[in-house]
This record gives sequence, C-alpha cells and structure tokens, in this order.
Amino acid sequence: MGLDIKLPELSKAELTPAVVELLEIAQGLAQRVHLQEEEIGRLKDEIAVLKKKRPKIKPSKRARSRFPGHA
Repeated sequence: MGLDIKLPELSKAELTPAVVELLEIAQGLAQRVHLQEEEIGRLKDEIAVLKKKRPKIKPSKRARSRFPGHA
C-alpha cells in the first residue's frame, strides 16, 4: 500500500518559501499515512486472532427452562 509520490524537479526560482512549506507538509502527511497503514495492518491482524479465540458460550439453564424444546 503506501504512497509513492514522485514530484517533478523544481528550479531554485520555483522553490519559493510557500512551495517549500507545502512540500514539507506533503512529506509529513505521507509519513503519517504510512504510519497509519502500518497500525491498521497490526489491528487487522489482532482482530483476526481475537475472532479465532471466541469462547463457546452455552445458554444458561434459566433460559433453557423458560423455553422448553429450544436448547
């Protein structure tokens, strides 16, 4: 997954302070997205493990006695 942003080469005249700041912001956001993708992957793995460990819960005796024939 990951963002692979290819920016064109810019001349010194094109690298105004605003452009430099925007490039830094874009780089920071790309890093943030990368970290979030890693965390999402870890959480999905954890969910898969937890789903496999679901306990088998039997209905209570009380519920069986209230609804005979449904156990």
